[in-house]
Amino acid sequence: MKPIERTLILLKQMFKDEPRFIMGRYGRNGWATCTFNTPLTSKEIDSHFLKDTFSLPRDYKHFLTLHNGCGLFETESDLILELFPLEEMLEMSEEHHSEDGLLSEGNYWIIGQIDEKWILIDKNQCADAEDSFKKPYITVVHPSDGLDTAVALNLNFECFLERAIIAQGDYFWQWSEDTELTVMYDDVSTYEEIDETLYLKDKK
Repeated sequence: MKPIERTLILLKQMFKDEPRFIMGRYGRNGWATCTFNTPLTSKEIDSHFLKDTFSLPRDYKHFLTLHNGCGLFETESDLILELFPLEEMLEMSEEHHSEDGLLSEGNYWIIGQIDEKWILIDKNQCADAEDSFKKPYITVVHPSDGLDTAVALNLNFECFLERAIIAQGDYFWQWSEDTELTVMYDDVSTYEEIDETLYLKDKK
């Protein structure tokens, strides 16, 4: 069994009696569900890349043969983690590689979204079809920012998905560097005065 299969099996086990209550930092919470699209065959996937000089990393391609996209941790107000179907991914990537698009100066596939950030595959890491799954090719960026703000995560898709699921769609790559308090204490003098309204609203 591939690691990505194990991750998805355990996730489905957690949500077998969905919805399931989840919580995140800064007070975010809610009853959530997960949905999984039907799979693609390897032949269907390969048909999209006959003229492409880059190949999908093997671990990401294997995911598509399990599920052609999915929506994870969807609450009444948010879809926290979405992995796009292959055709949508290719269309969206091509659109944003246009002259005035965010990715006009980069070489990426937009494979999904985690909260407000796009999940990208760095195609420059994918020239070798057999070995690219070993490369740290996952990058994240906010769609309203430039590529100079993109963060390379030093992860392949398989490892990224496992960590994103464990974190329930939170920005896990920021945890080691996020030392800022999540509650504002300036307006209180005793602990008894603290309530949920003191969470940093701009960080939800």
